[in-house]
Amino acid sequence: MSERKRSIDELLLWEAQKSIDSKIAALLLITIALIPLLVRIAFIEFAGPLITGTSLDSGLKTDIFTYYKLIFMFIFIFILLLLLLYKMLGKGYEIPKSYINKPVLVLLAFILFSTFFAQYKTIALFGQYNRHDGALTYIGYIALFFIAANTLFSKEKIKWFFYALYPVTAINALMGILHFYGYELLKNSFIRAIILPSSISESAINAGSYISSTLNNPNYVSGISSMLVALFLTKAVLDKNKKDKGINLLFACISFAMLLTALSTSGFLTLVVILPFIFCACIFAVNRKQAIITATSAVILFGGILVTLNLHDPRVYEESIGFFLHDSANVESPNIDTYSAVEKVFSLPTAFAEEPTKEFSEFELPELGFGAGTGRVYEWTKTIELIKQQPIFGYGLDTLAYYFPQDDPDKAANLNDPNVIVDKPHNMYLGIAYGAGIFALAAFLVLIFRHLWEHVKWFKNTRNNGRYALVVSLLLAWCAYLVQAVFNDSIIGTAIIFWVLFGMSVSIVREDMETTEQ
Repeated sequence: MSERKRSIDELLLWEAQKSIDSKIAALLLITIALIPLLVRIAFIEFAGPLITGTSLDSGLKTDIFTYYKLIFMFIFIFILLLLLLYKMLGKGYEIPKSYINKPVLVLLAFILFSTFFAQYKTIALFGQYNRHDGALTYIGYIALFFIAANTLFSKEKIKWFFYALYPVTAINALMGILHFYGYELLKNSFIRAIILPSSISESAINAGSYISSTLNNPNYVSGISSMLVALFLTKAVLDKNKKDKGINLLFACISFAMLLTALSTSGFLTLVVILPFIFCACIFAVNRKQAIITATSAVILFGGILVTLNLHDPRVYEESIGFFLHDSANVESPNIDTYSAVEKVFSLPTAFAEEPTKEFSEFELPELGFGAGTGRVYEWTKTIELIKQQPIFGYGLDTLAYYFPQDDPDKAANLNDPNVIVDKPHNMYLGIAYGAGIFALAAFLVLIFRHLWEHVKWFKNTRNNGRYALVVSLLLAWCAYLVQAVFNDSIIGTAIIFWVLFGMSVSIVREDMETTEQ
């Protein structure tokens, strides 16, 4: 075959691959725009491995926030994998050598090993009925990440991923603000129609129940809000286009309001960590003066939002600035029950209702109270003790409720309630180490630090290209998610955004570096 013929064939294959990439990018965009918003009650037959007299026992359960998110995530993943396979087998695409391949393979292998060796395999595979954070979900995250990392994104396509997060931000912010000011969305017939299947009577809604977001509880809202603030604010600071700058500044303010109305300190603490890096980004902006003015204006606007919301509820100050000025070590509001959010919203049919949890009366409990980090340090300590006992393959993802010492008297002094069921460590990294072992966590950390190193090299060699604002915005949003993950667990509604944007960032940096080297 002549060189000319070969080059024409290669060009045709390249164009075909680009066409498939456009379809993949569109589906990834729909994935992060739609799935975080899915909220609808599902009744699930749950088989618990133990008899405990608590919500962990077998029976008909309710889930609102994760079941349909999981179903739709795998529908999209199935279609995306077919497209990737078609691009490989039909259009000659080859998976390139990359710094992500080995860590991803190790992470995936230990997730599978942990499930195979887990005592409670069904839980390890699917996760708890109200979280669905088992091995299948993590495999789905890895698939989305890998697909995104092997897709080319033009500058215009990347912008559309920012636009896709506008509805997620606006809807959750609106829900949070309405709840914050006392309007209960469950009283709205339209909202009830969305959430309740037609076969379920509205009497199933408990008196005093509420819904304030499309996520499981306020901690996750606070965490993802910090990521969204970092994303939109960095884009506003670095953007040359005044219209885009204004829109992104607006959504940074909306995200900040969502963060504050969640009444959880984890997001605010994350933002304090990330803000200095956003100001550092101003130094390297094309128009440094304008970037600094935008960043300063944002901080002033944030202050105005905080003061306004605090006039309605002083907890806004307590869960933000007050964290740094008081001796309290809270990273979430003790006034918000974050342990049984799903069960509090809807009642099961009477025939399936669970018996009330029995009070501990066999011994005298310590005085009720919250430990450091509203009990997080206590949960971390106990989880680390479990990890030490089974460090290689872990216990299976999302099985913590069955191994945590639920009868420990110190729960009363650290979690303010001896009867609360601890089913997550409130730390994504410990969750991975506990569920899939320390080598899975090591692989994840290698993936993170290698990606950071690639960004350092990108910054040295290609930071003056036209995608500087987009790449830095994605990087700082990615970092914000990783910071808040110290205090929060992984959950479908937020993790799906992180993993898709992570994969995009890998693809963009790799493409830019390859272009520079040629």
